[in-house]
Amino acid sequence: MKKIAFIGLGNMGSKMVVNLLKANYEVIGYDIDQKLVDKLLPYGLRKASTLSEIGDDIDVLITMLPNGEIVEKVYNSIISNLKPNTLLTDCSTIDVNTAKNLHNMCRNKNLSSLDAPVSGGVGGAENGTLTFIVGGGNKAYNLMLPLFEVMGKKSVLCGPAGSGQAAKACNNMLLATTMIGVGEAFNLGKNLGLDLKKLFDVLSTSTGSCWAVNSYCPIKSVGPKSPADNNFEPGFSANLMLKDLTIALKAIKDTNTAAPFAINTQDNFKQMIDDNKGELDFSAVVNFNK
Repeated sequence: MKKIAFIGLGNMGSKMVVNLLKANYEVIGYDIDQKLVDKLLPYGLRKASTLSEIGDDIDVLITMLPNGEIVEKVYNSIISNLKPNTLLTDCSTIDVNTAKNLHNMCRNKNLSSLDAPVSGGVGGAENGTLTFIVGGGNKAYNLMLPLFEVMGKKSVLCGPAGSGQAAKACNNMLLATTMIGVGEAFNLGKNLGLDLKKLFDVLSTSTGSCWAVNSYCPIKSVGPKSPADNNFEPGFSANLMLKDLTIALKAIKDTNTAAPFAINTQDNFKQMIDDNKGELDFSAVVNFNK
């Protein structure tokens, strides 16, 4: 399994491709912005100027695209050109129902498929430390595993088709709500006159310990370096977090799940976007708490 096509060469996809090329995989890449493709040519990427140039000589197709509608359009444009049993792995973050539809499209064309959204952000993509959250069959997962191991540090097969997107929705909903709670805790500490560095030392080693405190603290000059130390330049923007929350809220509605914190959290991120701050890192939401 050496020939790979990769569609979507933005902040995440471009770095994932570089890691594949460094591992001596043959990769042909396409993006609607051809400048993004050209930037990767010195690394050994083969260029596809159109989707039709990705033909039946590939073994794996990986997509990393902004939303499910775009992924569906790409699949509709390309799957008839692929040889049977080609493995399609969508690493985009999209809603569960669309992910299941993509699996059905592939099954009807005798193609293998996985939904495999990622966690770890741009830094994880660059360093090859992403976590792949995977839905699909065991056979397809095992075929993809060597590539997951090149692009990431961990992959989890969560269940059948759509399970990767379902687990990703749960993860990002929790992350978003947790980040707001972390901000409120530090705000309370500040108003109580605490040294916030000392508060970090307590929170990071006590029962309040969590990733949003330990690795991504939203308070400037507190804890390890984070976007808060760089004017909230994004590792993961508020716009993207709102998109992921919208996916989670749709699943909440579809499953009649009680999730009042998630609904309130979505309102906080909407406020950020309404204030034209959507390009900031999502952790800046601590400055927009209602």
